[in-house]
This record gives sequence, C-alpha cells and structure tokens, in this order.
Amino acid sequence: MRKIDAHIRSSVLNAILGVMLVLTMLDMVIALLNQLDNLKTTFTFWDAVYYVALSSPARMYEMIPMITLIGCLAGLGGLATNSELTAIRAAGVSTHRITFSTLKAASLMMILGLGMGEYLVPDLERMTTSFRTIALGRAVASSNDGKGHWHREGNNYMRFSAIEPNGVLHGLTLYEFNDDKELQSMTYAKRALYQREQWTMEQVRTTRVNEFQTTSEVKPTGTFNSQLTPERLKFVAQEPADMAISTLYKYGVYLDEQGLGGGEFKLAFWKKILQPLSTMALVLLGISFIFGPLRSVTMGQRLFSGILVGLAYKIVVDLIGPMGLLMGIGPLLANLIPIIFCLGWGTILLRRAG
Repeated sequence: MRKIDAHIRSSVLNAILGVMLVLTMLDMVIALLNQLDNLKTTFTFWDAVYYVALSSPARMYEMIPMITLIGCLAGLGGLATNSELTAIRAAGVSTHRITFSTLKAASLMMILGLGMGEYLVPDLERMTTSFRTIALGRAVASSNDGKGHWHREGNNYMRFSAIEPNGVLHGLTLYEFNDDKELQSMTYAKRALYQREQWTMEQVRTTRVNEFQTTSEVKPTGTFNSQLTPERLKFVAQEPADMAISTLYKYGVYLDEQGLGGGEFKLAFWKKILQPLSTMALVLLGISFIFGPLRSVTMGQRLFSGILVGLAYKIVVDLIGPMGLLMGIGPLLANLIPIIFCLGWGTILLRRAG
C-alpha cells in the first residue's frame, strides 16, 4: 500500500513541477515582451530581464492554485491513460485513498504558497517595483500617468513617485487641506529621507494658496512630520496582493487608526490565509473530474478543462470579493463562498464515482 501511495504522490508531484516550470517560463516570456516598449537609456534590455526574473515569484504565487489543479489533473490523468489508475482501484484501493495520496502531494504546494506569500514575494515585489520605477525616470510629481503611491494622513495627502526599499522617497508631493477641504499648500520635493523621526526633503518647492493670491518658495531642504515611518512606508509601497500576511494585518490596524476603510486589505488578508484551503478545494474538484467526466478523455482535454476551471475560479474569486465588501457580506465570507462551493461540488462527484 505504501508503494502505491508513493507512486501516486510521485506521479502527481512530478506533473505539478512540470506544469510549474512550463507556466513560469511562459509567464516570464510574456512579461518580458510587455517590458520591451519601456526600453530606454536608463532601462535597458538586461534591466528588463532582471525585473522580469525577480518579479516572477510574485506572479507564480498567484498561479499556485491553478498550477496545483492542472498538475493533479495531468498526474492522475497520466495514470488513468496508462490504465494504472484502473489497476490500482482493482487492487482494492478506494477513491478516498487515492484522493488522500494526491492531497498529500498537493500539500507541498500549499506550504510553498504560504512561505512565498509571507517571506519571499513582499520583499521581491517591493524591490523590483522600486527598481523599475526609478530606472524609467518616473520622479516627476506632476505627471498624470497614474503611477506612484498615495497616502492620506488627516487633512494631508501625499504622493510618492517611487519608494526605495530602505525608505527613501522620490518625487514627493504633499497636499495640505483645511477642515473645509480647501487646499492650503502644495509642497514638492525631489527626494526625502527619514532622519531623527522626521522627513528631510531635498530640492523643495512650496506653493501656498489663499483667497487672494498664490505664492511660491524654493528651498534646498525642508522637513515635514508624519506618522509614516520607513516601516509603515512598506505598506504604502505595495498592493494588498503583494503584502505579507502579517503586514496586511498591521496595516489594517493602522488604517483603522486613521479612520480609513481597510476592507481591501482585510480581503487580501483572508485570501492569503485561505489559499491552502482554496488550493485543496480546486484539487478535490479536479480529482472528482478524473473519476467522473474526464475518466476517458485525452490528456489535452484534461489540461484544457483544468485551465478552464482554474480561470473560472479566479474570476469568481476576484468578483465575489469586492462585491462582498459592497454588499456587507464581509471579507472572510466572501473568500469562503467559492471554496465551499468547490468542496461541495467535488465531494458530490467523488461520492457518485464510488
């Protein structure tokens, strides 16, 4: 029995690793082609290769549920094509036992996903995003390209064109409003450093607005106080999907302190926490297909079905999450709904298959 378990696990795991390699390489090629339009003197082809290579773990992390699903379909499908699965079942091995062996192989991907989401992806994504932004020369605060990072603190709004991992700000613009939401001043600095619990700005231009006139002042340096420390700056520099689980929780608390809505970050928090359960639900559904609708089809059809199911699941998750926040369902329940549906559907199909 142990040899059968080991054979199923190795077949599934080898298929998962093969799918991961193929999808990761394909993703890197597509990502590199997308960067070719941005090539310039400060952002060369090799800079683009460096950016794509270091940012690939973040994209692979998002694909882990789909990779695991397709890998399980390919691994078990290969056993079914060679009639090994039929022989295993004829030897008295139940579908539940085969399912358990498959889930044990898939659990390695679940652990890998948790580790990448917490320790690897956040730092790499922050580093590569900063590298690319600075290399492309997007340090002009007045640009309207939609790039950069925004942060609000009371009546003050801040925009940063780029943020280095060590906390250095590039292209800082600070907008100050009064309690009546009237603009009082706008300060632009080419760069800002955190020193002695305050931010020191370089090449500062301040424009003050009042009822009758507008005045401007240019200074080599300047300072401004903010609760935004280099540690908290890591939160601003990333999208919720790229943050570590612990970081999402801390930033959610910080947003609550500022009186800002943290629903998007709570949604991302629960999505990351529940990713192993989400992967298991997809794998269970994939296994039920092998014993049910896909037991006698070709490998290409199995892979196509896996891609189709994985894409449909991702689309549903991306839609239900924001809709759940708008409808007041809550981020936890919004993430659980597609998981429960897949678990229920897969369980019903497996029971029918015997």
